[in-house]
This record gives sequence, structure tokens and C-alpha cells, in this order.
Amino acid sequence: MNSLYPTSLAGLSDWARQNKVTVAEARLRFVQYAVLRAVASSRALSSILVLKGGNALDFVWRPNRSTLDLDFSVDEAAQPSPLDTESLRSLLQPALEMVGRTLGIAFRVQSVEQHPPGPNRHFVTFEAKIGFALPDQLRGRAQIEQGRPVSSVVTLEISINEPICADEGINIGGLHPLRVCTLDDIVAEKLRALLQQKSRNRTRRQDLLDIAVILRGPAMLDPARVSCFLLRKAAARQVPVSRNAFRDPDLAERARRDYDALRLTTREEFVPFEEARDSLLAFVEGLDIPEVTVPE
Repeated sequence: MNSLYPTSLAGLSDWARQNKVTVAEARLRFVQYAVLRAVASSRALSSILVLKGGNALDFVWRPNRSTLDLDFSVDEAAQPSPLDTESLRSLLQPALEMVGRTLGIAFRVQSVEQHPPGPNRHFVTFEAKIGFALPDQLRGRAQIEQGRPVSSVVTLEISINEPICADEGINIGGLHPLRVCTLDDIVAEKLRALLQQKSRNRTRRQDLLDIAVILRGPAMLDPARVSCFLLRKAAARQVPVSRNAFRDPDLAERARRDYDALRLTTREEFVPFEEARDSLLAFVEGLDIPEVTVPE
């Protein structure tokens, strides 16, 4: 697994060449690794945060397309007390400083915001902006030492009350395993997101591509587990699930928008839209979900 991300500043150019990315991308990848290692080095953070989404795929299961943000869900069962912006900041900063000293990166938690704001919100995402400076970024290091913001940041998106159906502990160089959603869980989450496109007025082109790439890969998905996880995740958000819903032309058109632009973000494999959609529909046909949505 170590080839999936650089673990030291030495050899970044070689790592970038071997992994078909620019040196600038390799530098960001190294910082992302450091942040994940910081999470894994904190007993509190490693017990409650579960890595999900595009970077969970890229760092662990199916290297192909990295994303800027590091997305986590909070395991409510392992959480001793409710999180808020200040408690997250107090957990993140010392963990980042400890790993930063080892890897030569200056870190500062620049902000932690709750979305949507206000009390008594059920589905909440905390957005943490982590400022960083590598050894050659002298101005940035000085700004961090002075408690001032820097322009180089890694963003953590930390969601609460999202069902975590399955995860595994992965060794990423920290003191504790990093909890990472399994492929079955990630695919179920992406299927739910595709179904939510219309109700949230969004497009999820990246989810269609990621699912198609996974389906073409060597790892085998468990349709029974994906079905169960999808139904559980959709129920939490009150999203209707059916095979017919995946055939909706509106779903396809939303996922098609700027889909071809994703070709520039992939390192190994790009699946053309029609092939990706055909793979999705063929997979959905084998899921244990209703054929049509049953009105309430």
C-alpha cells in the first residue's frame, strides 16, 4: 500500500513520475497522507472518524482519481460525547502538530465551521480547514507560527448521523488503524447520492465514474451487502430506492453534465459515460431492491 501515497519528502519527484501525477500533486498527496496519519495517531479521532468517499477509494481500495477534500463520517456508537467545532479543533490540532514534527510539515487548524449552522440540526457536516506549510514554504511556516492563516489548506468534511455500515482498520503509519469504509459501503453511499441528485439539485458525475471503475476492477462487490447498505443509507435520508429510479432519464442527464471532464482527473482508467451507465444499470438489476418505488 505504501506506493499509493508518499510517506516522506524524499523522493517526491520519483513518486510523482511513477504515479503519473505532477510534483505539486505529489506534495498535496503527501500532506493528505500526513493528515490521515494524524487522525490515526489520535486515540479519540481514530475511534470515531471513518474515511469515506473518493479519497478512501484512492488511498486504499482503487487508486485512480484523487479528490481535494478528505471526507469522514462520525461513528456515533464510538463517540463519548457530541462533537462541536471547538471539540474538533482541540482534537485535531495536537494530533497534527505531533505528526507534523515527524514529517516536517507545519500545521494549523485555521477554521472549523458547522453546516448548516444552528442548534438541533440532524444531518450536520463540520468543515475543517487545515493550513499547512512544507519545509521550503518559509513564508507559510512563519505565518503558521504567528497564528495567521495561509493559502495552502486541506479541507476535512466530517459528517454526523450518516449510517456507517461497514469499515476496516488500515495501517497508515499512525499509532492506531485508520478506519476506512469498505467498498460495499462506499458503493452503497454513491448509489444513494446518485438517487439524491434531483431532490438536492446536484450532479454526481464522479460517483457514476467511480462505481463503473470499481465494477471493472479485480475486487468483488457483494450485491446482498450493497443492497442492504443502500436501503439503510437511503432510509436515513428518506430517499426512495428502486431499480426503476436508477433508469430515470433525469438521473442520467444530471450525471452526464461535464462527465467527460473527469478524464483529466483520472490516472489509470476512464469509463465513457454510456459504458459507465450501462455498467451501473446492469449492477442495479442484481440488487435486492424494489422494482418500482412504492408510494407511502
